[in-house]
Amino acid sequence: MITIEVLLPKKISTNTIYAGKHWAVRKKEADMYHEEFLDKKVEKITDYPININYIFEFKGKLLDTSNCSYMAKLLEDGMVKKGIIEDDDPKYVAFTGLYSQKGTQDKVTIIIS
Repeated sequence: MITIEVLLPKKISTNTIYAGKHWAVRKKEADMYHEEFLDKKVEKITDYPININYIFEFKGKLLDTSNCSYMAKLLEDGMVKKGIIEDDDPKYVAFTGLYSQKGTQDKVTIIIS
């Protein structure tokens, strides 16, 4: 099991995509999330398929659990880009779990098993 803790660079609800967010804004958000893994020292996963649980904590208003899915996708793509996981298709990632809870800061704990 591997645990990675990431401070959220921006709290982004999945609802914003359905509101017609421009592709350039989505690209900027993706880059911002991918950069969160640049300084992380995490061993590369080699035993697949894996399960990934994202435990989101928010200091302010909680997002609905399903509204955390956009941030989870950005983080997962960041792990692929960094080389932590090989890919995010079902051959590699069998399960994704999302949790949303109160916390002292906006962050996510990623548990890979």
